[in-house]
Amino acid sequence: MWTKWVTIHESYGLPRVASECRIYLEMKGIRVRLLSRETKKGGHVYTLQVPISQAAEARERLREFKSAL
Repeated sequence: MWTKWVTIHESYGLPRVASECRIYLEMKGIRVRLLSRETKKGGHVYTLQVPISQAAEARERLREFKSAL
């Protein structure tokens, strides 16, 4: 069965923030995938995606994580 993924976070430059968010969401039991792509100017964009069925909970958990920082 296919899983539809929703982007909940994008960061530019280093993957540190996206990686920390991914680890935090996985600890809370949310499936996550981290994608990277190169920009035209040679930088990188890191995209954090979750299944559409878990998107609302993931956004709430991500908001909690960002406020704790």
